[in-house]
Amino acid sequence: MSIVFSQSGVNLPDLIRTKLAKHLAQLGRATDLHALELTQERAEGFVEGLEASRALTPATIEELYIAVEAATVRRRRELTP
Repeated sequence: MSIVFSQSGVNLPDLIRTKLAKHLAQLGRATDLHALELTQERAEGFVEGLEASRALTPATIEELYIAVEAATVRRRRELTP
């Protein structure tokens, strides 16, 4: 996760970076498609909270949504026969 945000130039406060990394890791460990869907909803809820609090710029929020979506798509491909 750090590599993705380092390359795109996104700087996140430590607590946000840690929580986001946890969500992305959970997406990567989802055991089935249902668990993946629930985990994606949680991760997107986290990003929505950041957006609502205006803690980050709109561009950074968009990058976080993209990261969540990319992790979800990657895991969905792994879980789909």
